[in-house]
Amino acid sequence: MELWVRAEDGKSVKFQGSLKAVFEAVKEKFSQSPQILAFNGTKRERRRFKRELREANKDLLKAAENYINWYKRCRRLFS
Repeated sequence: MELWVRAEDGKSVKFQGSLKAVFEAVKEKFSQSPQILAFNGTKRERRRFKRELREANKDLLKAAENYINWYKRCRRLFS
């Protein structure tokens, strides 16, 4: 997945990797939710990304936190 966001200082930042890796990088880098410029990925990643954003009321940091928590819970269940 690829995600382009605009930081508070106006710079565009690109994140690339799995959905989990992108969300972890966003969560580490930003303290306030950045503006989403564009995203690209597989159909499944795009659907999941949009679903998480809807659940978090378009707050990217909240969506990232929710997805990472969900990922950890699922991993524990199937380990």
